[in-house]
Amino acid sequence: MSRSEFRFNKRRKHYAYLFKDIKSLRKFLLFSTKPTRIKHGKKKKNIKLFKHPNPKCTKEIYVIPYVYLDNIAVFSDEILNWQFDKNDKRIIKRLKKRKIK
Repeated sequence: MSRSEFRFNKRRKHYAYLFKDIKSLRKFLLFSTKPTRIKHGKKKKNIKLFKHPNPKCTKEIYVIPYVYLDNIAVFSDEILNWQFDKNDKRIIKRLKKRKIK
């Protein structure tokens, strides 16, 4: 089933965009404020968005380019009233097609 909402992921300590339901699991993308992340001693780049999904925030934001899968209990109960900028929707659409990590 399809879903489109923003919530905080308590397990991974990042905000997330949830886009797919698989029984009690959710597929999602994570947001970060850092341009790179270190994995096994190597620097990997995050993808920059044009505008922060939160209309009240003006900080730069990045998307970690992996699709994750977690249980619904891991996410906060509060659904955030965020939305993507018109230019960011294409980036997100391409990332949603990636394999699950």
